[in-house]
Amino acid sequence: MVQVCSSGDKVKPKMRSLYRYLVEIIWLLSELEAVFSKSYGSIPIRRLYLRMQKIKYGKDIWIGRSFRLLNPKRLILGERCALGDNITISNHTSIEIGDDFLGASGLCLDSGTHDPETLIPETIPIEIGHRVWTGINVTILAGVKVGDDVVIGAGSLVNKNIPSNSIAVGVPAKVIAPLIRDPNINPWSWISKRNKGKKKTPNP
Repeated sequence: MVQVCSSGDKVKPKMRSLYRYLVEIIWLLSELEAVFSKSYGSIPIRRLYLRMQKIKYGKDIWIGRSFRLLNPKRLILGERCALGDNITISNHTSIEIGDDFLGASGLCLDSGTHDPETLIPETIPIEIGHRVWTGINVTILAGVKVGDDVVIGAGSLVNKNIPSNSIAVGVPAKVIAPLIRDPNINPWSWISKRNKGKKKTPNP
């Protein structure tokens, strides 16, 4: 017996395919925008791309060139997040980044892995706290939790949890020193840099 599909059944896959093409076009335009934008400037097309991918992000965000995102959803960016060039986010499952995050160029976040014996794929969330800075070419692997107020040195491979208030470097990354920040001082952000030198308008 031949099953007859309704016209709606045919339309939905086509619409999904068209939407995927549209998302890729917006991504390409956002890459051009990043090339010609000033550092930490306005990136409305990149924001549109994130919304189309159903990514949650804060009011202030900056993303450089060559930004690659594996899946829609499954990514949360806090307030005042800045990502440099050549960022790869392989969000096989959820990846969450806290407020005041600075990710230098070459950052790779991958929440997917494999069982070493069976090679069966596995997915484990990544959690990154507030006020974290990752240096150039840092890789953070599946299942890692990074605490608040952490600095991760350039070229580090993070495959274990990093506690709050620490500096970690190496392959694999290990804590080499405590990080003590004055709680009364706001962390640097490109927001303050962007607003520096602007004349304040007096209140009427």
